[in-house]
Amino acid sequence: MGLPEELVVQFRGVALERLERIESAWAQMLVALSEESSSILHREIHTLKGESRVLGFTDINLVCHKLEDLVEVARARGYAVDEDFDLTVNMALRFMGMLVRKRVGSQLGGIDLPGFIRQIDQILTEARPELAARTRTGNMLPLSKPSASTRVPSILRERLAPIAVDAFIEYASAKGNRRNRLRAAWHGLREMIGLQRALVGAGQLTKHKSGALSLARELGKQLEVVFEPGTAEVTTEVLAAIDVAVLHLVRNAVDHGIENPAARAIAGKPALGKVRIRGGMRDEGFVLTVSDDGRGIQFDRVRSRAVELGMVTRSTADTLDHDRLIDLMCQSGFSTRTEANEVSGRGVGLDAVRAGIVELGGTLTAKSADGEGTTWTITIPVPQLTVHGYVVRASGVPFPLVIDGSWKAISGGPAPATALDVASSLGIGTATSGSPFKFVRGTQEFALLCERPPTPGQVRRLIAAPASSLGEIVAIDSIEALMLRPDRL
Repeated sequence: MGLPEELVVQFRGVALERLERIESAWAQMLVALSEESSSILHREIHTLKGESRVLGFTDINLVCHKLEDLVEVARARGYAVDEDFDLTVNMALRFMGMLVRKRVGSQLGGIDLPGFIRQIDQILTEARPELAARTRTGNMLPLSKPSASTRVPSILRERLAPIAVDAFIEYASAKGNRRNRLRAAWHGLREMIGLQRALVGAGQLTKHKSGALSLARELGKQLEVVFEPGTAEVTTEVLAAIDVAVLHLVRNAVDHGIENPAARAIAGKPALGKVRIRGGMRDEGFVLTVSDDGRGIQFDRVRSRAVELGMVTRSTADTLDHDRLIDLMCQSGFSTRTEANEVSGRGVGLDAVRAGIVELGGTLTAKSADGEGTTWTITIPVPQLTVHGYVVRASGVPFPLVIDGSWKAISGGPAPATALDVASSLGIGTATSGSPFKFVRGTQEFALLCERPPTPGQVRRLIAAPASSLGEIVAIDSIEALMLRPDRL
């Protein structure tokens, strides 16, 4: 039975975005060495390889594996590669772009994929002798030591949000051709930095089940995969981070954790290993656990490998607790394997998991017991997507306003001496009519000239803006509105 069409469409879109990031990071590395770009390059390729394998895009998976080998060679050379090498990497990216876009069952006309793979293998064969002295058991390869996440996407969104608020006000208050011209700018900003909702649940994650079972069969292991993720509304960024985490953590559990039937029998375990994925919303955000009943993390091996890779000294390694060792396991370039295969050994998977989670302000932790298995726990804060407030039609303002629910609308009592003229404060006109309505929050109060009484309701956030901004953009049903921060006027 084929995959649901929506999963295939989703994969194509995500894969093309990953290819763009890979191409950009590769170009950056050829200009100037960058820890961040190097990490992005390796994480994106490794994740695309895993996703294509799970969804049965075998050609893309094969080219990804070869591309990983090419990038390993480039990293060992400090990214000092010739034009032919650069051309081969870019051709691999073009091939994958075409493979992602091609229709199921169609042929790539005029493209000799097997011949291109042989060309890559020839380049790798010629490069490997000079790299023999620079294996993963020696010093760490260039740029493979850990670096702090810069969280650039989040910072960029935060900086653009006030600009987007201003763009909305200008667009929503404009008329005629000016409004038409501003519409495209506003929609572009909203698309770029707006809160995009997604539903996380079994339907989005069970695609990883077939991949895990297929991998288990290849490794001669017997496996049961149980998915118990609660359904929750999150942002697309949160869903993407969860999806990447499940991909790598489940594969790690099958490859490193679950033993083969003979070893499980010796340990007194049933032949059938189990991987369980649970998730749901909590006060701290969306919490996901990936647990297995395998051999557990071999912490002594982690210590010795960290020493071999130059991450810590022998004397330091002996004093590290389990939390610090898990932290080392998540560093770029770390793997307990000395040679990479098609599944693991490149030290990228856990790094990709943590990078995506940390970028969103989340955490990744693990608990493991020898012979009993490992549980990884992911916690990602989820922005509040729906808020309560009062919908207001202010005099002179051509779009709805919302006053958030931390303020209380007060009816009756003495009329306020003055009322806030929002239209004038926003520079879009002057209030000419309306009745004053008072809002109170603690010791603060203000009044608005309103065309009709405020209406309590629920709104959906479209663009989240920092507290310094005069408001945020929200939607009342399908109507865009400004959720005003009166204290910023």
